[in-house]
Amino acid sequence: MEVPAPVDAECALPESVAGLALARDFTRVTLTGWGFGAVAEDALLIVTELATNAVQHGEGKPVLRLKYGDAVVRLEVADESPALPATRPPGPDGGWGLRLVQELSLEWGVAPCARGKVVWCELGRVPRA
Repeated sequence: MEVPAPVDAECALPESVAGLALARDFTRVTLTGWGFGAVAEDALLIVTELATNAVQHGEGKPVLRLKYGDAVVRLEVADESPALPATRPPGPDGGWGLRLVQELSLEWGVAPCARGKVVWCELGRVPRA
């Protein structure tokens, strides 16, 4: 069986919540085109959370990257802040976002990079059971 080479797509987002609709539209169209439509709803929730965190707590223009290979899609949101996100106890004032990412993804994490950080997660071709 031949495994396809990884494919990726990138979208620069505005430094405001106005970029959230762009992030969701880009994610929906890209994942559907790649045949990952079954996980699109989970991906939209995750991308909204990661992009919101980048806008509210990061620095510079966030960048959304989508990649796939080996039947896994990787969602990444990069920003220029070196401050790493931390989960906090969920409550009425928030704290649910990264827990949602953790529950919906196969794996997730944060990686420092030359200009800030990348928060990423991976989804399979079908939603988690």
